[in-house]
Amino acid sequence: MTQCPAFLSTLCEWTQYVPLVQQITGPQIASFLFGVLVVVVFSTDHYKVPTYAKTTIGEFIELAPESLTSHSRYMKGLGIYIALMLGFYFILLAIGPTAIAPILSFLPGSSDSKIDNSVWPLAATSIITLIGSRDDNKYLGRMEGWLRSIAHEAAYIPYAVTNLSVALDGSFPLADEELRAAGEFSPATLSLVQDNQEGSRQNWIRAKFLYSRLELLRDRDDQFKPVMRQPENERAFGFVRDQRDALAKELDRGDPDEGTARKIDAFKNALAVFLASILWRACENETAVNAKLRSLKLNVSTPAPRSSATFMFQLMFYLGATASVFLIALKIRSMQFHDESIEQKWHLTLAFLVFLLTAFFVTRWREKQLASGDWKYSSDVIIRCTIVTTIVVTIVSSLVAFAIHQGGSGRFYAMLLMAFGMALPSTLLFQLLMRWAATSTPTREAVAARVGYRTNPSELFRTVLYAGGIYSAIAFVFAFVLYWPSDYTIVNSTPLQYVESAITSLNNISASSAANREDDNWFHKSASQTAIHNLDAKLHEVKSNIVNRTYQPETLAAIVAECDSMGDLGGGRRLFKPGCELGEYLKTIPFKGDVLPNLYNLQGQIKNLKPTFAALQNYVTLVNAVHRQWPNALLASLMWAAMAGVFAVSVLLYRRQELWDSLTLRKLPDYVPKEQQEREAWLREPLYDLAKLSPLEALRYPTFRARLADNMNAQPSSQPIVPHLRTVA
Repeated sequence: MTQCPAFLSTLCEWTQYVPLVQQITGPQIASFLFGVLVVVVFSTDHYKVPTYAKTTIGEFIELAPESLTSHSRYMKGLGIYIALMLGFYFILLAIGPTAIAPILSFLPGSSDSKIDNSVWPLAATSIITLIGSRDDNKYLGRMEGWLRSIAHEAAYIPYAVTNLSVALDGSFPLADEELRAAGEFSPATLSLVQDNQEGSRQNWIRAKFLYSRLELLRDRDDQFKPVMRQPENERAFGFVRDQRDALAKELDRGDPDEGTARKIDAFKNALAVFLASILWRACENETAVNAKLRSLKLNVSTPAPRSSATFMFQLMFYLGATASVFLIALKIRSMQFHDESIEQKWHLTLAFLVFLLTAFFVTRWREKQLASGDWKYSSDVIIRCTIVTTIVVTIVSSLVAFAIHQGGSGRFYAMLLMAFGMALPSTLLFQLLMRWAATSTPTREAVAARVGYRTNPSELFRTVLYAGGIYSAIAFVFAFVLYWPSDYTIVNSTPLQYVESAITSLNNISASSAANREDDNWFHKSASQTAIHNLDAKLHEVKSNIVNRTYQPETLAAIVAECDSMGDLGGGRRLFKPGCELGEYLKTIPFKGDVLPNLYNLQGQIKNLKPTFAALQNYVTLVNAVHRQWPNALLASLMWAAMAGVFAVSVLLYRRQELWDSLTLRKLPDYVPKEQQEREAWLREPLYDLAKLSPLEALRYPTFRARLADNMNAQPSSQPIVPHLRTVA
């Protein structure tokens, strides 16, 4: 489509790469289709890389997605991953020309900021393959890795195995049968297990028992022999056997230290995943898996699946609902009072993206660190996470918001400033938000399961009010302070962009005279070339004044007057009403040729100059700006505060429910107090020896469970506040 009506300009910009809508050239079609092919081939190959919890012990083989589920589920996940990557590709196509061109216009020696549409699809393809080729743990590589993990989770690819592996990796009871199978049926071991079921030594016994189950399937079960004898499983089993022997030698030298305890945790986790994978690949369905578990004397229950997608969809709903309420209010206010508050709606889009991406990236980072057992509450770790996450959130949210609310380079830089300034405190406070959730009052389900003592609605209300209030207050202050430099960036750059666009439209009108098209003769035979020349001169004069910061308000009146003169075709025919407003005669002319679309653009650009120049005059002094712009600053700050409050409350309540409802009496270790009231107080109390985690959160991760037991055992018996292990309060 070579020309586009002014009222359809946004739609045309969004569809510039769709062949059925736009009349694009052959090279553009070829580069677009080639990019799609590259993305599909890359996604098909890269989907095999795991994103779930690694089953690594040193160089232990990783189980690929096709080893964790049926063929149909694997193909479903692959389709979702390809769709996500193609969606990412289309977003890059839409974002690139609009977001990069304003940036390039400010670079030295860049005379033309336009990007060749036939080149950008290839550039977008290169970006995707470059990001995907990086390590998932390194900055941009995480983006593709997270998209891949979403596809895995949505297709339930890892959960069939990982849910079972979590149960196998847990603290299942150790009885005489388990001790005999593990080769640990000695008086000392019996005494240790009878006194306490938790600890690193007990974890080693459980790991040996899981290994004995693998041996049983490999050597004595005809159903499982074909699977166990596959080359990759033979290699995995051989390496597991070597690691078992190496750990046994270390334990023979004495009690396990911190390093050995970590190796035991990793070894047991690997065995659990390996055994769960073998069970699912040979049994095909859950009923058969449970039957085989009973025959193997494994008394475990598979936990309910937990997906971050559920959390993200819930947060997206609440943030979207809040943004929708503000948008409706702004629209009603604009129709009733005809003010310019509707122009602040880009703050809502940006706030929605900033808080949604903050929850996504920081939650993933935090869960990964806690699951590995390496996370420590230290300032350098928190600061590193905050900085990296803030940069990623700022870039992604600004690009997407700018693609939706275009408005020149000034608005883009304003979005960058607001996104960075708001994402920084949001990511920094996220760790505290998670801690408040881990020390909050139990849910009704937890009380019904006798894990918690009683619900306390008033305490929960205070916690929610405190968290939401803190987030809202901080967001309000930051947004109010950042509003002025961001708004000034927009106000200072917008007039120049409108003037340059008007000059371009006028040049296109003049260039159409040389083309001598019949569809444009109605204008060229009647319009005054002198008026066109005068308008062009005034526009260049204003451009020079803006660049030199010597703009005079009366120059705008001269531009409007010249626009009216150019629109006078004689004989009572006037294209524009006085003031360069859209006239009725212009609407009667058939929409064809090159002149008419440029006339619509020119009139709209000159019309938009009026409020932009008025806004520029508001920033003559800071006092004048505050006097005239404080309602808009207050409105934008309230938007950010409301979105921040909804974000904090949603995250806290979801995390609280996820922690409390995942516990049952069966999953609680034996050192947890037996009395409900004491148990609840103990579960909610932060432990400084365990990275200030509360037991409620520490029990969620196998690596922390053993450390929690070791920590309780290591408490000096002389301290009166720490009684015997089984009655710790």
